[in-house]
Amino acid sequence: MKTFKWIFGIIVVLIIGFFGFKGAKAVYNNMEQNQVAKDNQNQIIETQKKEAEAKHKFAVSIANPSIKVYKQSHQVLPSIVVAQAIQESNWGTSELYKKANNIFGIKGKYKGQFIRYYTDEYVSNDTPTKKGEKVVREGSQKKVSVPATFRKYPSITEAVENHDRVIALNFIKQKNITSYVDQANMLQKNNYATDPTYAKSLIKLIRQYNLEKYDNEAINN
Repeated sequence: MKTFKWIFGIIVVLIIGFFGFKGAKAVYNNMEQNQVAKDNQNQIIETQKKEAEAKHKFAVSIANPSIKVYKQSHQVLPSIVVAQAIQESNWGTSELYKKANNIFGIKGKYKGQFIRYYTDEYVSNDTPTKKGEKVVREGSQKKVSVPATFRKYPSITEAVENHDRVIALNFIKQKNITSYVDQANMLQKNNYATDPTYAKSLIKLIRQYNLEKYDNEAINN
């Protein structure tokens, strides 16, 4: 930045001879503003790059164990696992994920370990608000924040393995379903989440971030 200003200083001296002091000052201010704008743009690009790298790192951290699990069980597609992890933990930024390795928002206890946390649930508008619940939003459908017990896992790998068992037992009971669209719709149909757009959200994430590549790796390799 110092070199930049020094060069500008020389340019200003030269310009003064042609345009006078006011003209030189205007030119200098314009050039400095352009440089600041360029610096800001570079900073934005760098921030976006870091965010993209963090998202990729998170996706891979979930994809790797999910690929291994799928090769053993042939149950939940890795693309679905990663999309759910993104959806439920907001790219690994949720407190539930940070404190309990609970990537998917699975309730209950895991080997006696749990954490108490609030979760948002969609209910009908005539559903009374219970003690401890908070109304988050009301519209075509009522949304409440509910205190609940969530499983606490010692590692991401165990969270993914347990997730596969839970999904296979309750939501996707058939093996060897190779369509992520079918699996997403089965989760919706079997009430995995109360969000009425849950399946669409998963499908959108899979297509947006090309998560199907993890399915291909698990199925074909």
